[in-house]
Amino acid sequence: MKKEDEYLMKKYQVLIIDDEIRIALLIKKLIHWNEIGLECMDVVDNGEIALKKIREGKYPDIVITDIRMPKIDGLEFISMTKNIGCDIKFIVISGYKEFEYAHRAMQYGVENYLLKPVNEKELNKDLKKIVDELNIQWKAEKEQKALQEVVTESRHIIKREFLKNIIETDISTEPEDSIVSLQGEIYRGIDIKLDYIDYSQKDDKQDMRMVTKIEEIVEQILENVVEEVLICKKENLHIYCLFNYDVSNRKKIKECINRILSDIQEQLLGFEQYEVTIGVGTEKSEFGEIRFSIKEANRAIGNRIKKGVGRLIYSETIESDTQLNKEYLSPLERNNIKKCLESYSVEMLEMLINTMYREYLTDEKKDFSECYLKAKDVVDYFFDQFDVKQDEIKNIRKDIQEGCQHCYTLGKLKKYLQQNLGDFLNESCESIKEEAAKPIRQARKYIEEHYAEKIVLEDIAKLVNLNPVYFSVLFKKECGINISTYLMDVRMEKAKEFLQNSNDTIAVIGEKVGYKDTRYFSQTFAKYVGIKPMLYRKLHS
Repeated sequence: MKKEDEYLMKKYQVLIIDDEIRIALLIKKLIHWNEIGLECMDVVDNGEIALKKIREGKYPDIVITDIRMPKIDGLEFISMTKNIGCDIKFIVISGYKEFEYAHRAMQYGVENYLLKPVNEKELNKDLKKIVDELNIQWKAEKEQKALQEVVTESRHIIKREFLKNIIETDISTEPEDSIVSLQGEIYRGIDIKLDYIDYSQKDDKQDMRMVTKIEEIVEQILENVVEEVLICKKENLHIYCLFNYDVSNRKKIKECINRILSDIQEQLLGFEQYEVTIGVGTEKSEFGEIRFSIKEANRAIGNRIKKGVGRLIYSETIESDTQLNKEYLSPLERNNIKKCLESYSVEMLEMLINTMYREYLTDEKKDFSECYLKAKDVVDYFFDQFDVKQDEIKNIRKDIQEGCQHCYTLGKLKKYLQQNLGDFLNESCESIKEEAAKPIRQARKYIEEHYAEKIVLEDIAKLVNLNPVYFSVLFKKECGINISTYLMDVRMEKAKEFLQNSNDTIAVIGEKVGYKDTRYFSQTFAKYVGIKPMLYRKLHS
């Protein structure tokens, strides 16, 4: 056997029974446990104790038992375990006088028996033979289980893709060669929506576990009532379900949908991050109308923003809006968004978002699923206005879009848009300021490093790749003084340092800070500081 096969094989449990406990312990000592792949479950001195263990659900794989024992002997024990339905391999221990008993044991399917005194080599040989048989059986069962899991998973994938295709494609008739059989008279779709109470606590791994559990709940509740149930997860924790049933089960289906909600809510008790709502589409009798039932369920879910979460929302209770390709942002609203961005005004943006949703506070008959469609248009239009590579803001835009889909009250939706779009606007404003200040920082650094040299505006403007006139205006705006004044400030401060900390002549110091003419340097210094260089040195020496 290969090493990897040995590693994969399980260890089998052995129960030893003998009314002479010393003999039982001796048998235990003779067994090559690790070498063969065995573990000792227990050593007991009578069949009654052993049978009690089995009835408690502690099933050994192999039992080594003496034949002659008080209360329940070996043969009775074997017979009783067979009646219970336990698949156990037996090795029977007998003396020469009990050989006839051993012969009877063969009638119970016992093929392994040993005569006392027990020979170590024979015992381990028989155990090894049993383990090999068990390994073959175990591997076959494991492979069969793995194959069944693959088949089951493949069917789930096919069913998911089939439902996705129904939702996203206009299919009018059921494909004849489909592996999915929709034989019932009625089709109905539901949308199970999980909302994050706090979207910032999003956990993808936990989401997957919860979706899997919800799929199990749906399938378990509907399995005996429907002809077929199809389930697929879509973005933003929408779980679409389609089931097909007979008219006679109409009432049961309604009860099942209620049970699905209550069972999911019970499952969520241990998780504080989710709210659940179920939107229910109308019944359809034609295959080609299936996707409309799903869309109705989705529209019903959108109205939780008005009706509340933790409940069933039937699509027939929602006002229908038949208008196609509706624009959710008016030209005026688009123009106002542009104004907010041009002025980088977060306050104006917040007021605008409040105004956009004002009509939903006053008109009870509106389809409130529009709130999410409007939010999508707001986010898209907002980011489309930025003069940057869209790839750079793609993830930010996507994350905000997804976050909107987890806002289950109008207040939360407005606040989420205001917060996230406002934060992005502030960051963009800071970024622009930072970008505008960059050439100024470059210029100031150049001046501080080259103040002793001849410096003119045109040279610095060329250094930062800006027009001299524009650069001059920008510099004064950022620093509050023009560039020539800034250059003189740097030179005079350096001159003060040299006068205090060196013995250089006034002429040398003047040259060090960019003045070839000593007289002009003295005049400029006196005008800037208020006293001549020589007097400044005496006062600060």
